Amino acid sequence: MKPFGIIAASLCAVPIVLAITAVYTLADAAVGGDPFWHEPQLTMSEAAAMKDRATMQRLIWAGVDPDAPARVRADILKSHDIVVTPLEASVGTRTPTAMQFLLEHGARMDRHEQDVVTCLAAEDDAKEILDYLAKRFPGERPDCAHVATPW
Repeated sequence: MKPFGIIAASLCAVPIVLAITAVYTLADAAVGGDPFWHEPQLTMSEAAAMKDRATMQRLIWAGVDPDAPARVRADILKSHDIVVTPLEASVGTRTPTAMQFLLEHGARMDRHEQDVVTCLAAEDDAKEILDYLAKRFPGERPDCAHVATPW
């Protein structure tokens, strides 16, 4: 092939590659894909476990129940998948930031949930969470020997 033919073929190849890429990107976006990266969607419990208040807020705006148990993928809290409530997952942060956010945005902590969260915090030696719970819910701490915790 002569040099002119190589240059002409190269110039035609660039727009063709760009057009194919654009079609693929638009098709992927049409079915819900993200054109720039493929991050898995976080559940409310995963967002709580990672103190991701922006994702928690976005999920609440989308109508996700802040009390509903949800899956937390392996290596976020434990080495295997678990299903916990967002409040239970927030104990894994060892600070009350996510727990406080959830309670301020509609999460409810009944006596059973309070016992579970308190026992999880005691098990994990999460002193800041225990202090927060003692201030927010004064009273006797539960007997953790009789409380089933998710981990």
